[in-house]
Amino acid sequence: MFAYFAMNKRLNKSVVCLALLSFSAIAIPAFAQNLPASTVLVPANPTSADAIKLSLKDTTCGGGYVGNPYRVNMVQNAITVNLGQRVLTSGPSICPLSPQENIALGQLPAGNYSLTVNYYAAPGTGPFPVFTNYAFTVIDARTNKADKYVRLDYSGHWWDPNDSGWGLFIWQDARSPTDSLLAAWFTYAADGKPNWYVFQPAWQTSTSTQTAPLANSTRLPGATSPPPTAGTPSAVGTASLDFTNFGTADEGKITYTFTGGQTLTRTIQRFRP
Repeated sequence: MFAYFAMNKRLNKSVVCLALLSFSAIAIPAFAQNLPASTVLVPANPTSADAIKLSLKDTTCGGGYVGNPYRVNMVQNAITVNLGQRVLTSGPSICPLSPQENIALGQLPAGNYSLTVNYYAAPGTGPFPVFTNYAFTVIDARTNKADKYVRLDYSGHWWDPNDSGWGLFIWQDARSPTDSLLAAWFTYAADGKPNWYVFQPAWQTSTSTQTAPLANSTRLPGATSPPPTAGTPSAVGTASLDFTNFGTADEGKITYTFTGGQTLTRTIQRFRP
């Protein structure tokens, strides 16, 4: 009898320990996972200057995700992507890869993040995880910059609402140490024909650039595409950009001077269709 009670006590103790272990397993957050082989972050080592995407490929035979658009939600630094319903159909034993789908996660501040992707098997069921708690880090793009004060990205299409047909393209390489900038300006020449100019100013302050040569390029037409004659750029004046009085990445001004002409300033806005 004593042996029975002693053994039963040991069993009960084991059950209690097992229950505690089970409870502990529930309480401990899930460990970070690696991304599936067919899934990648773009770029692989993102910075705060990047528009980050999740490139997701479904390699399951005969299956795919439908019911777009997907939904992206972020609570603190935990990002959750909910895909559409997954539809499974019969397929061959060896399946071709489905098309890659790029899911926009956006431009994120520097910091540590976790990523979870779910899908739904049918209306009213799920979500079911594709993967959970994938950890990644966004690096501060300004860390290695010579001019750390350039914090806004002015890349995009700009225009003067008072002059339809006039426009400006701005490309700013926020990953470069100097926030290299190229501007292409399309306007009209003295004869009324469309004309293009380019300039590449360096930053002078946090919100304005230095004055840079304004160049125009021409070349003779040819029978092939592109024509065999190289373009010949020529300086026709100077130009600069200034966002000082606006404080946002959506408004600014361009100041330009054509050689032998007067200096003009235009107020510009980011173009949004």
